[in-house]
Amino acid sequence: MPSGAEMSGTEMQRRKLHVAFFAAYAGAMAAGLLFRGAYAYALLFGGMCAALLWLAWRHVASPSRGRLVAECLFLAVAMNASYQAMAGAVPIVRGTRLDALLYGIDVAVWGTSPNVWAERFASPWLTEVLSVCYIFFMPLLFGSLLRYFFWRRELLGEFYAGLFTVYGLGFLGYLLVPAMGPYLAYPELFSVTLEGGPITQLNTLMVVEGSNKVDVFPSLHCAVSTFILVFAWRHHRREFWLLLAPVVGLWLSTIYLRYHYLVDVACGFALAAFAARVAARFAENTNKGEVGVHASGFQR
Repeated sequence: MPSGAEMSGTEMQRRKLHVAFFAAYAGAMAAGLLFRGAYAYALLFGGMCAALLWLAWRHVASPSRGRLVAECLFLAVAMNASYQAMAGAVPIVRGTRLDALLYGIDVAVWGTSPNVWAERFASPWLTEVLSVCYIFFMPLLFGSLLRYFFWRRELLGEFYAGLFTVYGLGFLGYLLVPAMGPYLAYPELFSVTLEGGPITQLNTLMVVEGSNKVDVFPSLHCAVSTFILVFAWRHHRREFWLLLAPVVGLWLSTIYLRYHYLVDVACGFALAAFAARVAARFAENTNKGEVGVHASGFQR
């Protein structure tokens, strides 16, 4: 019978899909940038890919909590660094933004732009409420990142496996289908100006100044919040019910505030469903590995 270490290593290899997805994104960025002669950016993304693969290999070769934490911490830092870098890097690789494609899909499916259709509901109070919901994404994400590092550490690997499946494949979507969103690409479509209060102003400032202008397809606001909601259903049922209303408001805000096309939202939901399955498989394989280790130790 395989030793506990061997079995654990085998199980670990089955649980690295999220690393493969994020490394594929970083590697694709590096290759495209290298081809375009953007060597500084290529070095950044290539180094990110190599470092992540090295950290994952160390964890597979000799599993330990410290090595898992190092891998997860690197993913969190790489996610934030690469998001900012994409503002300059993606246009080098993909010079044309594809808003026309996404807008065309929406119109072909719905007969009109859902963003324009939503204008009929515009009011200052609704704009303010949905701006609060949109901003809620930030504490939801960063609170979850910190929570599983410091308080629910037994769920760290499972949560990060799902979350960085979302980010790896989502960032690859930003590279393959770069777009700015309806509010920037098609301002002439809208006859109603969205007005609200101080939260609306803050949210507008954060989006205008913080967006990398390629972060539309798929909607990671929808994908990440949906994954966190599904994760709460699985592990924190009472919390699920507390999160449900603001998260649904967040989904609606992406269309109402004109930040996303409806096709972005739909693909975000699909990505979240896939990531939830990856996280569940991670948990299943972890449990199998622990059973294998205990059984091997008992027989010896």
